[in-house]
Amino acid sequence: MYNIEPGNKDIAKIKEGDFVVIDGIIQSMGVYKDEYNHIQKIKYIKIRDNTGGDLRIVAFDDVNNDLTNYIKSTTPTIKEGDKIEVIGTISVYNGIYAIVLKDIGDFKLIKKENYEKDIYLSPNPTNIWASKSSKLYHINPNCPYGKKIKDGNRKYFYCEQDAIDLGYNICKWCSKN
Repeated sequence: MYNIEPGNKDIAKIKEGDFVVIDGIIQSMGVYKDEYNHIQKIKYIKIRDNTGGDLRIVAFDDVNNDLTNYIKSTTPTIKEGDKIEVIGTISVYNGIYAIVLKDIGDFKLIKKENYEKDIYLSPNPTNIWASKSSKLYHINPNCPYGKKIKDGNRKYFYCEQDAIDLGYNICKWCSKN
């Protein structure tokens, strides 16, 4: 695909214009998610290597769609802590070093390290719900507080553990009844 072979470099030693292969660990991901917590689009991926250097990976248009689909294709999805390899030319924008992906083949999962469960909200009503503006969840259909939440302001969970993992606490009334 390339006329020249990229060189393996540490992030701390890269310069603008370098054509490189970088192995790194995903530190953070900027993603757009829908109301049910499904990834819709990748804004950026920030990686770090053993030198402590940071690098952003960005993709546009069709390559972004391919990257988003690739990220979502693993179970659980590719996320922070996973080891990846990326190939490309280094660019600098506002002091931030980045590789702009030209092709999905330039991004590869090397090793899945983060097996944390992906948590999604249910698009359909369940017996576990919360207000969109609260961190309390309800499990008892007779709960006077849970009943006050209008249908359009409810979010539903597949199981109690999902609510807990997302930082919700059980309503005191529900926990006693």
